[in-house]
Amino acid sequence: MGLRDEKQRRQRQTIIKNAIALFRAGGFEGVRVREIARACHLSDATFFNYFKNKEAVLREWAAAELDASLEPGKSAAEAGSLRRAVRAWAAEWARRVEADRPMMAEAWSRVRLGDLVLPVTEARGRAPRPSKAAELIRTAQRAELVRGDFEPEILAGLIRTALAGAVAQWLAAPGASGRLEPLLVRATDLVLDGARKRNERVSPGSVRNPRSQKKG
Repeated sequence: MGLRDEKQRRQRQTIIKNAIALFRAGGFEGVRVREIARACHLSDATFFNYFKNKEAVLREWAAAELDASLEPGKSAAEAGSLRRAVRAWAAEWARRVEADRPMMAEAWSRVRLGDLVLPVTEARGRAPRPSKAAELIRTAQRAELVRGDFEPEILAGLIRTALAGAVAQWLAAPGASGRLEPLLVRATDLVLDGARKRNERVSPGSVRNPRSQKKG
């Protein structure tokens, strides 16, 4: 990464950091783009060179928090267990959400499906990067722990969507007070059960439509 790219990356991170601090202090609706730009010593025009609006800042922060929660699970993946890795991811994600519930609720009410399943696109200060979750899937596929007929990015996107969807549901439930982690584990187990290696014995075209078979 060149000096210019690194400077833009740092600037993007500064915008996110200052915006989240302002949202926490004054509420998302109460903060204007001009205040975020001023906190970063930028003009409004420069802010818009990095983000379309303040909602985009919040969504990028939320997606980054989800990805950062994966770190505790990397050692489990390296030891050869995708399920343990994902459960460690779920546990850390639950901890972060519960510790920052008001901000998380604000963010995840605005996150779009594309923020979770589409590849990271290039933008000022944000270069496309390999998905950490997809790397976990590739490792598991090389060890023949999960089906190999899934693109790693697709299965990683399904897991991320399961984690995000369960969180959004939990945050939106009035008075939800039960523990979040078990809900996240159940959601991701559904995805992983469908991706288990033993399912590879079913090949395309091997399942026949009963209606197409003649009686007698």
